[in-house]
Amino acid sequence: MGRRTLPGVILLTWVLAVAGMMPAGGTVQHVPAQGAQGASATTGQEPEAALDAAADATLQATTVGPTTSRLAGTDRYASAVAISRYVFADPSRVRSVYLARGDVFADALTAGTLSDGPVLLIKGSCASIPSVVLAEIARVTPDRVVALGGQAAVCDAQLAQAAGGRPTARLEGVDRFETAATIAHEAFPAGPTTVYLANGAITPDAVVAGTLRDGPVLLVSRDGRTVPSATLAAITSLDPDRVVALGGTLSVTDAALVSAAQGRATARVGGSDRYATARLVADRAFPARTSRVYLARGDGENFVDALSAGMLTDGPVLITSGPCDRVRSAPAAELRQRVPDRVVALGGTVALCDSTLVGASLAGRGAVNCAVTACVALTFDDGPAAPTPTLLNTLRTNRVPATFFVVGQMVDARPATTRRTHVEGHVVANHTWDHQQLTLLTWAQQKWEVDVTDDEINQAGVPDTTIMRPPYGSFDANTRALGFPLIMWDVDPRDWEGWSAATVRQRVVDAVRPGSIVLQHDLHANSVAAVPGIIADLHARGYTLVTVPELVPGMDPGDVVYNRTNVRTSSVPASPTDVIVLDDGRELGPVVDEAGIPGLAPALTDE
Repeated sequence: MGRRTLPGVILLTWVLAVAGMMPAGGTVQHVPAQGAQGASATTGQEPEAALDAAADATLQATTVGPTTSRLAGTDRYASAVAISRYVFADPSRVRSVYLARGDVFADALTAGTLSDGPVLLIKGSCASIPSVVLAEIARVTPDRVVALGGQAAVCDAQLAQAAGGRPTARLEGVDRFETAATIAHEAFPAGPTTVYLANGAITPDAVVAGTLRDGPVLLVSRDGRTVPSATLAAITSLDPDRVVALGGTLSVTDAALVSAAQGRATARVGGSDRYATARLVADRAFPARTSRVYLARGDGENFVDALSAGMLTDGPVLITSGPCDRVRSAPAAELRQRVPDRVVALGGTVALCDSTLVGASLAGRGAVNCAVTACVALTFDDGPAAPTPTLLNTLRTNRVPATFFVVGQMVDARPATTRRTHVEGHVVANHTWDHQQLTLLTWAQQKWEVDVTDDEINQAGVPDTTIMRPPYGSFDANTRALGFPLIMWDVDPRDWEGWSAATVRQRVVDAVRPGSIVLQHDLHANSVAAVPGIIADLHARGYTLVTVPELVPGMDPGDVVYNRTNVRTSSVPASPTDVIVLDDGRELGPVVDEAGIPGLAPALTDE
């Protein structure tokens, strides 16, 4: 009564998974994320359908996020070289090396479509060529070295130094619009089927479009409303079948698109923002699943590390904000849809920090349907505390998520740890301001406890929480009226009693069942030390580790959640004194957590 139960066939599936009669990790139902509105209509393709089929064929038991790595150097110049070394590991493939200014890169915006050699960056003001760039030119031994832009971008002395006696050339115009047209003719001398239009300001739309292989990128005016004469002339000369706008109507207006097309077919690849547009470009450039996905910084004008990404041919380039933000919703959805084997950051940690890359990995696990997969949610209370970074390191190493019920005063003491938890893809949830027993408080006092905690979490750069755990597991009708699902547990190793890490590990693993919610405390070093073994044991038994919202989707405010299949819905009376009977017949008894927080909240002695 008032509990959610699963059909027997699903329970049998779980039992078989735990018993080792199914492949390790069970099975995962791949649920594709939705693209931006109008994706298939604007691109003329159905990339998500192709991605879904490819992902379903390879997605067998996704229990962890993809591995991560970087293509990076000590600065933007060395990072471009790192990309070149990866793509052109075989120097015989290089005909040309293209030089672009790396501090003011208007002339390099559309260079991604040049495919016969790398785009390398140099410094402005006719400065000496960085030694790492000279070394790369010597390694690939090009037939020629080509400057992108005029003397203000790459001066003759720089071109001569880089060439080292090799033939030189220059792709230039009187401005960025003419330079883009010159590059377009160089890249597609026989004429393309498609020409892409991007805004003429310095935006990432033109950069990520470098991975598109069916046509060059030309530029409209900076306000997106008019088409420069150089762009019109280039379209006439290239004579494509269609002209496609990149970005929304603020980037390229409908009138500008029609004017540029000159009677040809038109389309638009545009999302709600630059991140969503990059996702649509990724689907257009790579409609099938790829083993690699590249991630670059793309906020403001911070996308220099993506300038050389057009030479990458084995996966799409997504952009997100940085330097240390949680991965934006559009690239996260694309990663979840593609389920790559590896996520590669472009550029160093100054562009995208390691925590952002960790979060990208967790997004790339794919969507897990815990109705058909043996899932477990690890949850940690009372932090952030001194052992929490060690716990985060463990989760990063194992590429699995967790749910953290944080205390407001602890967040105040360690805001950076709280933000790191969020950026790395975990769920930050509410555990009140100072861990008081809520049944001793009025509704207004309880509301203050959760509201001030959310305010503190916001100050750490984390959004409002959506779930909460009442301290000690103590709640009443007022608590259920606070506007949160209340998350309880069905596995409690009583880690706060000082058991060894080995004992905590054994207590967790012995008690876990499919759909379990495990209660631990990152306040206690012994519990944190047990986590590597817990993860290893649960994986060995076929479990997938998920967050609480993944484990129990569709929770409503006022629900009391003990595990995946034991939920007292908001309309059903519930009390901390209830004896909870699990689906396998086990009795939890009253669900009480007696742990306190030294110096802040006492252990519970009289519930």
